[in-house]
Formats: sequence, structure tokens, C-alpha cells
Amino acid sequence: MFSGGLDSLAGAVETANTGDRVVLVSHRSVSTLSAHQKKLFHALQKRFPNQFVHVPVWINKDEKFGRESTQRTRSFLFAALGAVVAEPLNAGGVRFYENGVVSLNLPLAEEVLRARASRTTHPVTLYHLASLCTAVAGRDLVVDNPYLFKTKTDVLEVLASHNVQDLIGSTCSCAHLMFKSSAQKHCGTCSQCTDRRFAIMAAGLEQYDSKADYVSDVFTGPRKNGYEKKIAIDYTRHGIELKNRSESELAILFNAELSRAVRYERRRSKSAERIIAMHKRHGKAVTGVLTKMIAKRSGDLAMGTLEPTSLLALIVGKNLGPSPLATGTTVRTNTLPATGPIEETPTSADSSIAAAGDKIVEYLMGKFSARVPAPPIKPPKLLKRDTVIFAAIKIGHKGPSYCSFLHEHGIKPRWPDGAPTSYPQAYKIGPPWQKKIQDEKTRAGARMRLYDDSVFAEALILHLQAEFDEITRLINSRNSQDASKTSFA
Repeated sequence: MFSGGLDSLAGAVETANTGDRVVLVSHRSVSTLSAHQKKLFHALQKRFPNQFVHVPVWINKDEKFGRESTQRTRSFLFAALGAVVAEPLNAGGVRFYENGVVSLNLPLAEEVLRARASRTTHPVTLYHLASLCTAVAGRDLVVDNPYLFKTKTDVLEVLASHNVQDLIGSTCSCAHLMFKSSAQKHCGTCSQCTDRRFAIMAAGLEQYDSKADYVSDVFTGPRKNGYEKKIAIDYTRHGIELKNRSESELAILFNAELSRAVRYERRRSKSAERIIAMHKRHGKAVTGVLTKMIAKRSGDLAMGTLEPTSLLALIVGKNLGPSPLATGTTVRTNTLPATGPIEETPTSADSSIAAAGDKIVEYLMGKFSARVPAPPIKPPKLLKRDTVIFAAIKIGHKGPSYCSFLHEHGIKPRWPDGAPTSYPQAYKIGPPWQKKIQDEKTRAGARMRLYDDSVFAEALILHLQAEFDEITRLINSRNSQDASKTSFA
């Protein structure tokens, strides 16, 4: 699939360098996007003659549906377009190219959860899309993402290693293209533009990505209240936390997401380690760029002359107090919390601005370096019996359905000889067995609260793969909370 973005460009270039012919399939919803894709395709043709074929498809929703930016079904759309083209060519499958940070989309903020959280190339998504395409085509059709373990900075380094970095300016990463004029390709305030600019600077390729192509400068331009401001804060905070936390802390924090991501990998533990390492690289890149930009604009930050709604101003505080340019003045912030302020520091005229930048960076690194609390004493390993019982409770099974669920999954009562040998049989007999079942279920409900959802999710992968998707949707939901009340009625 070919979006005209940095990742798909790198994938196309990398594939072409092997000598293989490449069919680029793209979805076009607006004329500006079509023009960008054509320009980039022609540039690729010049670099790799006779190796590329472009299949652009015009698709858009009816105007009566109004404007909707989440595009929730684009994963299915892209896979369907790719499969339709792959089938008559007898191609092996459809290949998405998207960096792993975006593919996995770890929880960043409430603005990018649920419908706003793109999981277009998540490993589970691609696995199910491959199953669907294979079923429809009647033959194996692979749907994969070779860039699962790459950051966007890694992707840019692929472009540089193949000497095509000059094509960066022809790509488009903005999420709001359909709502802008064609004069500039990037809004500069969405999460994609923010991620693009950070990665380009981390890779040292900013000379190939003109500031003039952004409606608003990612670091110093104005941002509207709501989504734009929150993305600036949450994106940078998330990056700093990824850098500052250890690998084991990240494994604890994102255990459920990691378990889901490596569900269909052959070497799950190794893949999880690579995913964590990738996010650590991403955090290092974000923090490095942020430090560089704060140092670069420390004068404006210290004097309070930076746009107050810009990313840098929002991160360090809108008002940094009086100018520190005079000898003996102090650098302070009026907006940082009392729990961790930048200490007042006497500075000289020659070093005051640099000192201000250093203090700001030092404060930020500490501000977002809160450690994950030490995990409590671990309960016993979650084996199949408790996994099945917990699953029945989470789903909300009661009475006969609870007993049937346990029986269907091979769970038998642990009662003395002479007692009923199955839960459905015991329930059908009635007293005193129904009460015994209820008491056992109540005790299981209390035990269940000892296990983190991430541990439960891992146990589901091992023991109840068929019910994994259904039950994980219930985890942390209101239904799950209600179901965990072990009522038997």
C-alpha cells in the first residue's frame, strides 16, 4: 500500500533496491493528495526505471455524511484494495509499511484512544486481514508490515542510506489534508505532523523538510485549545517517559499491549523485547530533539517572548518570569508545580540564557521521570483452571451458563469422592451443590482481584485463545466491573 508518506516511500525504495518490481496501490480521497502521490511516483520512476507501477483508486464518502476525520475502516479499505490488485497479478500478498510506534499506538492520551487510535497496521489487525483475504482469494495471501520494529527515525535513516532523502519534501504525513488548501501539505499541529518533524530532526534531515510546508511551526507555532494543545504536551511527555523508564518498567506498564502485539509472533519473548527497545529509541529521539529545541530557543523561553500556545511554551510553562539578561537577575518559572520548581539561579550576562535552557531541560527530565512503583508480591502463576473461571466471571456467566462454560473448557469440580463430577450435573441436582458452586465462585472473584489485567491477558493467550478478543474488550469496561461481582443468580 502506498500512502505517499515517509514510511511507504522508504518501503518502496528498499524493495526497489532489491531489484524486485513493485506495484504501488494508493487510496485518493482529495485532489491535493492525488497530486502529491503522482509527484512522488514520478520521482521514484526516475530513480528506478521500469520497476514501479502505480494503481491509484479514487474513493470518498458521500457529502451527506459530513466531515469525519477518524476514518475507522481504512484498514479494511487498504487491505481490500491491495488484495484486489494482488489477486490477478498472482502476487504473494499485500505489504504495508508503517513504523512500529504508530502501528502499535501505545496509549498516549485520551485524544488518541478508541476511534481516534489508528491501529491500521497492528499485528493482530493484519493477521485477521490476511485470514480474510486468504479466504476470499482461495489461496494464501500474506498481509504484513516489515517495519513493525522500526521507529520513524529508523525509517528516515533507511531513506538516507539509499541516498533518496531529497524526496522527503515530496511526502505528506498530515492527518488533516482533506481540510486544508493545497498551498501547504502539513498543518503542523496534528499528532502525525508532530511525529514527522521530531523524527526528521532526530535523523538530522531537517534541510529536506521545509518549515514553509507547515501551516504552523511544530515547535513554536500557535495551537488551538483542546486537541492541538493536548497532543503537544502528551506526545512529548510520552516520549520523555519512554526514555526515562527502564525496559522492565515498560514491560509492566504495557504488558497487555505487548502480549496482544506478539500474539501471532513465533518468538514472542524476543519480539516483545524488540518492541520495547524500539520504544526506548523513540523516547531517546523525542527527548534529544526537545532538548535541542529548548536550548535553541532558550532566550525566547527565558524572556517569555515565545508564542504562549506553542509546543515549547506549553511544555515548560507559558511565563518564565522576568528577562535574565541583566547581571545578577534570576531565572524562574511561575507556572511549574510547587513539587518540582526550577530553583532560582544567579546568572551572569554572558551565560544567563544558556543557564536558563539548561535548567528548563533539567526540570523537564525530572518532571516526567516518575518511576513505576515497585510491583507488589506476585500471586501464584495463573493456570488454566483459574483462567477459565476468571473468564466466566468477566464475561458475566451465571447459573447454568457459568457451569456449562467451565465444563466446556474441561474444568471439573474439586470435591470429595461421591460428589457430582461436573458443574452442570451439580447445578442440576440443586442443594447443597449450587451453594458450593456459588461459594467457590465468590472466592475466585476475590482471587481474581490479585491479578493485573495484563497478567490475565497473557493467561488468556495461553489457555483461551478463542475467547481472547471478547474478554479483553471487557477488561476495564463497565461490563467487566459489573461481571466481576460474582453474583450467581
